[in-house]
Amino acid sequence: MPVLLSLVFIAVVHFGLSGLSWAADAPVFGTFALYEVDKDWKDLPMEERQKGGEEAKALLEAFKSQVTVDGYWTYGLTTESHFLLRLHSAELKANQQLLTQLRSTGFGRHLDLEYTISGVTKELNYAPDFPDLLQQLKGAKYEGDPSTYAIMIPIRKNAEWWNLSKEDRVALMKEHTIPTVAYLKTVKRKLYHSTGISDVDFLTIFETNNLVDFNDLVIALRMVREDIFNVQLGEPTIIGTLKSWNDIVDLLVK
Repeated sequence: MPVLLSLVFIAVVHFGLSGLSWAADAPVFGTFALYEVDKDWKDLPMEERQKGGEEAKALLEAFKSQVTVDGYWTYGLTTESHFLLRLHSAELKANQQLLTQLRSTGFGRHLDLEYTISGVTKELNYAPDFPDLLQQLKGAKYEGDPSTYAIMIPIRKNAEWWNLSKEDRVALMKEHTIPTVAYLKTVKRKLYHSTGISDVDFLTIFETNNLVDFNDLVIALRMVREDIFNVQLGEPTIIGTLKSWNDIVDLLVK
């Protein structure tokens, strides 16, 4: 799967999590699952596709007290895929249970899981060590209409990064964070920590209406010293448009 974009930066502006709420300091497990619909799906009779779609909708409804689900339509923007799901829960196994049961629906039996990865939200590693800048980040608010685009990017650091002193890493991350301030009003972001949970160290998902600003942000972040410690940026980078689960199912049933 080709790389489309790549970057990493401290994320303190969180998306709202619809349907469920957690304490501010409680960990939330996020799982990203990228799917492609198999070629046999379109050959099924419309009635059978509709039944499978209703089963899939009912399943997510049944899990709404445990898992929130955000949907992204990726067809035409990210290769080998039709859609991306982002699942949030208090326990990672709840995400796994939902995705496992999805396979048993008439719709799910025609889904190929192309890529999946998980992480957890927790206290930021470095931002508390530069409180003045952290307050700027927390005080900024996204402006404008609801976002159209979402971009998910996994990041892995090299061993040299983890063997730097804490002071050196803090200094590099402060330098890395400064360019992001100019984009807080046009790019929302959420950070997940993944070391030991996945094959990467961080996952960041962004939402925006302004892909030019997002591109400029990427360029600014490729120009800071911290970037030399990144050994995986994207690969895959997944980009899509925001859609509800019901809208995604309806698009694929037609």
